[in-house]
Amino acid sequence: MKKLIKAFAIAAVSVLALTSCEEFLDKSPDMGLSEKDVYKDYASFRGYLDKAYSYLDNWFAFNGYQNGRAYICSISDEMAQIYSTQETSVVNDGEWLGNLSKSKPFEIGNKGDGDGGNTPIYNAYKGLRIVNRIIRDIDKVPGLTTEQKHELAGQGYFLRAWFYFNLIERYGGMPKFDKLFSGDGTEDAPRMTYHESHEWMMSDLETAYEYLPDAWDEDNTGRPNKIAALAVMSEASLYDASPLMQNDLNTIEIKEYDKTRAATAAKIADRTLKYIADHPELGYALIPGANYANIFYWTAPPYTQCEYLWYNRTQNASPAVYNKNAAFTRYMRTFWIPTEYGDGTGNDAIVYNAPTQNAVDMFEKKGVDGKYYPITDPRAGYNDQDPFKDRDPRFYNNIIYPSQAWGQTAGGTPHYITLYVGGAMYNASKTANPTNKEILTGYLCKKFWWEGADQITPENFARYRTITVYVRLAEIYLNYAEASFEATGDPDAKVDGCSMSAREALNVIRQRIGVTDVVADDADAFREAVRRERGVELMFENKRWWDLRRWMIAHEVLGANGGYPIKGMQMTPTDPGHASVADKSSLDFNYEIIPVTTEQRAFGMKNYWYPFSMNDVASLRNLKQNPLW
Repeated sequence: MKKLIKAFAIAAVSVLALTSCEEFLDKSPDMGLSEKDVYKDYASFRGYLDKAYSYLDNWFAFNGYQNGRAYICSISDEMAQIYSTQETSVVNDGEWLGNLSKSKPFEIGNKGDGDGGNTPIYNAYKGLRIVNRIIRDIDKVPGLTTEQKHELAGQGYFLRAWFYFNLIERYGGMPKFDKLFSGDGTEDAPRMTYHESHEWMMSDLETAYEYLPDAWDEDNTGRPNKIAALAVMSEASLYDASPLMQNDLNTIEIKEYDKTRAATAAKIADRTLKYIADHPELGYALIPGANYANIFYWTAPPYTQCEYLWYNRTQNASPAVYNKNAAFTRYMRTFWIPTEYGDGTGNDAIVYNAPTQNAVDMFEKKGVDGKYYPITDPRAGYNDQDPFKDRDPRFYNNIIYPSQAWGQTAGGTPHYITLYVGGAMYNASKTANPTNKEILTGYLCKKFWWEGADQITPENFARYRTITVYVRLAEIYLNYAEASFEATGDPDAKVDGCSMSAREALNVIRQRIGVTDVVADDADAFREAVRRERGVELMFENKRWWDLRRWMIAHEVLGANGGYPIKGMQMTPTDPGHASVADKSSLDFNYEIIPVTTEQRAFGMKNYWYPFSMNDVASLRNLKQNPLW
């Protein structure tokens, strides 16, 4: 794997170094390569293909996609950015068309630069240009074997589908990007409907599945294989069945699931799981609940995890010798680590992204009968003055709450999270200029931050690594449950040809972590259980934003309370002398859920699809703008 990373890095540099002054393969200057350079042989052509991998999103990067210190989940209801100058405001104020002209329109824009990274939309367009040339011109390369052609074409078709999916999940139906466009305004590019776009993308994925291998050798781990193609088909087919995607290019209306398309999505999820069962030698499996934390960070080798089906091969890790400004270390500090745990000065020392009470409320609680229920169910026995007792085990994996011990002080004693009223961390955040305009949620993210990774024991930053995972195995079961239920209307029915019901698929994920089987007394309750389970299992993994939109409930969830729906937990110690208490975990608190009115979420019907910039509309004839923009 180390050889792979090095080889890909060299390939990317080599591609840039081969730029010709006059002969370009297209009108985009960063692709300025002569045909002789690109079509020379298998190695050079694959080197050109490998540049497409540099356009895959990496969420674990400081300012990696014009996001500054903002994590992608701080535009949904999962997180709040504790920063007085929020990069998320260009999304959260809802005025996307006007904000496209801003210098860093994180998420909604299609800009790229050498300093602030590239937005996902920019990356998708760039990636499409590369892979379309791979698909079109593969026969121009001399001496390719059939195996080499399949290897290159399989990656080309897969990546074209993936980059295209990144566009249609934002814009809805798009033109068929199966050729290179000059972008001079003379080419006719009418948009297809979402379903038409989806069908074309799925044909690419089926072709990729045919050509791609079951597995790559160790030096090529991270390239898409057959299971990656199936995993993306599973996610994409569920989207295709969802309410938002039933709109045409002229409407944004509340719709129902398409039951036929939902049945197709269930069958594809079943096909994916059957492939895994039929190929045990490949090692795909759910990670045991006892090792749940290692889904999200781990020691290497290995360089990937058995639950990952499609992911960005970039290894995010800190150097062995601590450097606070090393890329991954800085990401850790500015995304998750506040005040005394952090390092650096100014914004880097204190800004972070905080889980919300909205996210915390999704975790179920164990009742006196030993079963888990939503906290709103009386059988859960939820006590709002003892809110962290007997919660779903994933709560304790994902969330750090005030008064918990976390790491050690310089003197070797327990270090406590003091984000309660009057606590040292609370006071620092409320008084420092970068954060003093923000209302705190009371929580920290534990899912991607391991204990000991802080300025007191900085060597621990290098202890683990992460990678950006687009689809993992748990999601396939969740896709299966949602699709099967929406196709049949019955949690215990099976779609024709499928091996599991919705309830059975959902319970696989719950049982893995030690949560009892789902309790849902009617169809509406089961739908909510499916959505809640998806929210909990995939929390902070860049799924919630897309789910809220495709379910067409974002205008209710994010538009609640006049566009200020985010809630936090304010904990006030009952002991006025709490500052002198050594063991902060022994403190008692009064708990109050508060509105976090510094976190705007303006979301109306127009926000279900992203707007095209005026430049986009001008560059291709018949590119229809989305409704209400």
